[in-house]
Amino acid sequence: MRALSLTGSLALFTLTATLAAGCSGSSDDAGTGGSGGSGGLPSASGSTGGGAASSGGSTTGGTGATSGSTSGASSSTSATAGTGGGGSASSSSGTGGTANPGSGLGNGTMEGSGRSSERYETGLVSRDDTPYVLITNGWGPGFDSHTISWEGTSFTVESMSGAAGSMGQPASYPTVFCGRYSVMEVPDCGLPAPSGSITSLRTGWRWAKNGNEGEYNAAYDIWMGNGTRLQGYLMVWLRDPPSYQPAGQPNPAHQGVTVANVPGTWNIWNGMVNGLPIVNWVRAEGNDSYEIEFDVMDFVRDAQTRGLSVPGDQVNAVAVGFEIWEGPITNLQSLDFYVDVN
Repeated sequence: MRALSLTGSLALFTLTATLAAGCSGSSDDAGTGGSGGSGGLPSASGSTGGGAASSGGSTTGGTGATSGSTSGASSSTSATAGTGGGGSASSSSGTGGTANPGSGLGNGTMEGSGRSSERYETGLVSRDDTPYVLITNGWGPGFDSHTISWEGTSFTVESMSGAAGSMGQPASYPTVFCGRYSVMEVPDCGLPAPSGSITSLRTGWRWAKNGNEGEYNAAYDIWMGNGTRLQGYLMVWLRDPPSYQPAGQPNPAHQGVTVANVPGTWNIWNGMVNGLPIVNWVRAEGNDSYEIEFDVMDFVRDAQTRGLSVPGDQVNAVAVGFEIWEGPITNLQSLDFYVDVN
């Protein structure tokens, strides 16, 4: 595993450390969002492309400023229940979205592997020669420890210990992403890109809970903005944990809804977090979806149609991972992930 130096960037991380946190709300405020940062500051993403084209490598270090998450943390249970999609998971029990018959999931050529117990480590990986970045991302104040291994865009949370923060923040959010996200590295994967120039932004994710029934989600985190500055969030939750909820509030007009061309049924939560708008599409609790493929632009259009659009004329980044509020977690897996920008 090739090690890359963070010399020159640590000063920026140190300067921004006091501003970093997740977008979680207190468990006492119905998940309205906290006052911390939002998954790391957009200004921390300084490089522009090419940074993750290698077959492997990692950069160890950084601070809480490098990463985070965009969830709220209501301690109440799920809002009005919707239903999952029609398919069943191939690796775990529960129902979810129907797999795409033409799926490319499971067939990618993965490059870049590693294993780390560092709280903040960045792995440079690729899938079918498209670069991505993995961040171990133990950002929350209640984080204790973890061990994470990865190969390409697949990764395993071998073990994790921690608890929710006093304001309901997740302890960690191990993540793989394409685009300008929460660390200095910006993989040359096709994002950021102007929304008006995108014909399709296809993505797919397959994951397995492997017996983990606790307080974690499995979520897409989509950053909207102007290419450099973050202006709002879209999140797609494939798993709603028992005790924690997205930032914002359940929108009573948009519960049990469908999204054009996307499998399954969703409950929408929306609101503000860190002064930025967020829209969340959430599977009903107990209706986990373990595999999904969709066009990100269908969610962008769905938000616009419902009058819930967020500012920003570019898609800055698409990320997937597990926001973990409480351990222990053992052998939680992200099996495959891709982004295809056209």
